[in-house]
Amino acid sequence: MPDKAMGPLQQLQAVLVTHRRSLSGLLLLGVLAMTATLAMRWMSDPYRFPLDVVEVKGEFRYMEKTALQQAVAPHATGGFFTVDVDSIRAAAEALPWVYRAKVRRIWPATLRLHITEQQAVASWNDSGYLNAAGEAFYPQAGLSPEGLPQLGGPDDQAARVLQRYSEVSRTLQSLAMRVTQLTMDKRRAWTLQLDNGVELKLGRAHPWQRLQRFVRAYPNVFAGRMADLGRVDMRYSNGFSVYWQQQDAGEVIAKRDT
Repeated sequence: MPDKAMGPLQQLQAVLVTHRRSLSGLLLLGVLAMTATLAMRWMSDPYRFPLDVVEVKGEFRYMEKTALQQAVAPHATGGFFTVDVDSIRAAAEALPWVYRAKVRRIWPATLRLHITEQQAVASWNDSGYLNAAGEAFYPQAGLSPEGLPQLGGPDDQAARVLQRYSEVSRTLQSLAMRVTQLTMDKRRAWTLQLDNGVELKLGRAHPWQRLQRFVRAYPNVFAGRMADLGRVDMRYSNGFSVYWQQQDAGEVIAKRDT
């Protein structure tokens, strides 16, 4: 602001100097903005900074690289600065065998995809697999892992079934038994099968207490006779029903729950 002690001419000169500085600042900001815009347009030209190399990293056992290439190719367009890495990542992770995808630009002309393949720990509902987090994925027909336990149940119960499988496996490990199948049906009733083909029906009410009952009964009832055993129905209040391989009817022990 001009000093009131100044004369009229001095005050006018001070005002002109102040406005000149303001105008110079605005002009400078405008020039910088225009320069930045032109620079961005120049750098965004795919013909100036084209992508020459697309690298794919990761260990693949079941996923086909050709399927990955076909999925990301439509999105790997533009130049180094304009390529849409988010759409490439999404396209890669949409493939069933891809668990995670990381996309990086490597100066001056490389796009690198690092793929983490799904690790199947169990078969799921005869059409898919579960990873260690209990997430289901459904690959198309092709090379598939072998020797996995077969789990089944409602889709929203996948993580729970996998957790129960781990618990049941630890429980039966003391008897040198391996669980090959574990299923929860629509009524939330549980059935498991051992590696020797024996089926245990645990039902819906207190299934894991019933499994412990089987473990306690094993030394006196089943030890040495597992080869002859067909099915054990544990859905009883205080006992179970045993079906041997060479008999049609079950040997009922105790009263069944309703």
